[in-house]
Amino acid sequence: MTKFRSWALVPTVLLSSSAWLTAPAHAQAPMQTRPAYQAAGQSMPGTRIALIDINRIFQNHTRFKAAMEQMKRDVAAAEQQMKEKRDAITRATEDLQRLSKGTPDYKAAEENVTRQQTELTLQVQRQKEDFVQREAQIYNTVYQEVLERTDYFCRQMGIDVVLRFNGEKVNVNQPQSVLGYINRPVVWYAPDLDITQRILDELNRSSLPATANRANGVSNGGQTVPWGR
Repeated sequence: MTKFRSWALVPTVLLSSSAWLTAPAHAQAPMQTRPAYQAAGQSMPGTRIALIDINRIFQNHTRFKAAMEQMKRDVAAAEQQMKEKRDAITRATEDLQRLSKGTPDYKAAEENVTRQQTELTLQVQRQKEDFVQREAQIYNTVYQEVLERTDYFCRQMGIDVVLRFNGEKVNVNQPQSVLGYINRPVVWYAPDLDITQRILDELNRSSLPATANRANGVSNGGQTVPWGR
């Protein structure tokens, strides 16, 4: 049975995928080290920006990984079930070949094999669609959680814009990795602008929002917990 894991659904945007930012005139002077985040209410010139690595979030999100592992087990179980049905059809086909064509027994056996093949084809298609939909729901549930946590964090810290970036290290032995590295929308950033670990730690520490869909395969705890500051 063909693997159902064909969904390449890693979300493609957080709040913005790229942006052209015009620096104020005084920014042409040597940059002075300053905190990346300031509490809400404190004045800070210009647009306050942070960065987040969505791929890293999904790769290290505890409940997301658990949900995907459970789905893999369910896919394997479904594949085994389909295999058993295919084997039964194969045996029925072999029995059919032992019968004389044109006889009532042959026609009845032939109709039975055809019916089983049709039912199996439909069942495989339905199961594939179910798993694709289930995977999409898992991704969406976790991504909405990321958005909620990011929104809360940015409001508390007075951040105006969060850009998605790829913090993965380049592998010079893989041309695709080098090409992706060159084409990154964020060419350079100060490390303290990266809020990925802060968001990830909170996601793994806290429960899912009460609005999360419990049927999506990501276990639900209860109320969210406030950010530690």
